[in-house]
Amino acid sequence: MTERLFDKDAYAVKFQGTVLECYEEADGFQIVLDRTLFYPEGGGQPADLGVLGDARVLDVQEKGETIFHKTDRPLPMGQTVEGEIDWAHRFDLMQNHSGEHILSGVICGRYGCDNVGFHMGRESITIDLNTKIPAEALPELEEKANEAIWRNTPVEIFYPSSVELKTLAYRSKKELEGQVRIVRIGEYDCCACCGTHVRFAGEIGQIKIIGTQNYKGGTRLELLCGKRALQDYGRTAAAAENAGRMLSVPGVQVDMAVKNLLSERDSLLRSLHELKWKSFAAKGEQVPEGTENILFFADGLHRKDMVHFADLLLKKAAKRVAVLSPAGEDWAFVLLSKVQDAKDYAEQLKEVFGCKGGGKPEAVQGSVTGEKEALRVFFAERGFLVQE
Repeated sequence: MTERLFDKDAYAVKFQGTVLECYEEADGFQIVLDRTLFYPEGGGQPADLGVLGDARVLDVQEKGETIFHKTDRPLPMGQTVEGEIDWAHRFDLMQNHSGEHILSGVICGRYGCDNVGFHMGRESITIDLNTKIPAEALPELEEKANEAIWRNTPVEIFYPSSVELKTLAYRSKKELEGQVRIVRIGEYDCCACCGTHVRFAGEIGQIKIIGTQNYKGGTRLELLCGKRALQDYGRTAAAAENAGRMLSVPGVQVDMAVKNLLSERDSLLRSLHELKWKSFAAKGEQVPEGTENILFFADGLHRKDMVHFADLLLKKAAKRVAVLSPAGEDWAFVLLSKVQDAKDYAEQLKEVFGCKGGGKPEAVQGSVTGEKEALRVFFAERGFLVQE
């Protein structure tokens, strides 16, 4: 059994412990101490990092009541070593774990639901709730959670007796037996938890919901707390300011400037669409009456435009129409045929140039690699009038 010093004082950084076991594994060493400040991964919270003597602690896991420290080098059995946790890492986890408790407590109290999943990643936290949370309710829930921070609500950790536990309203993902560790944060939350937490909610700084999605019939929320939330705000504010400079507006007016740009873009796209069709019609008028096979080389057309252009040309009483447009090192092509032999021509293209694509006898799309002049000759030999 390893004595869990972090349960007694989550703010302690240094300690001394005696090495009880040390053995080598493929990717490092496993060390067991009689006592430790290193929190093992569990309950959704990552493990602490730091040093033991001159060994770096890379991971910490718990099996039964024994805590194993994965290190980059061995330590002598029986030696008393000084350990030091990475405080910045520990405090980041404390801020985020305590913030998650508050937000989960507020939401579960409001909707009578359960937090059925919790994961604290390197970038953000996710919590899974077994009910649908309306998107319009999230700002109010977030503000209520931050209220605990503004009030600097104390974070109380205690171990109720079995009799007291029966009358205590607390959150837990499973039925618990034996001694239970309870974390209570004023009116906002009361939850069974083995993790490390701040002493006062004010130390969390901020709780910010940054994402939401439907998940397994419920809701998954993504959030940031503490320094992570501050850094995210800094990145967002800098992005808004940079965008504002490019748009010649203050950062807070970027959304309106973008709306105006989108409106202008839509208007330009409509005008471009009209001009395209006028251009298509004009090119179609250049085709002599009675032409049965037409090939057009057209620059800068999207696949959908190519299909529309080919369809317009086909209505000129032609039997077959091919449209080719540059696509990187290849040519995108559309081949339409009233006599339903488009696939035959595609097979011939494949034999000569190695084209890719497919479709139906009346319509084939794909790409082909070849020089423009070679393609021109290929279609001309098959009776196609070549136009640009």
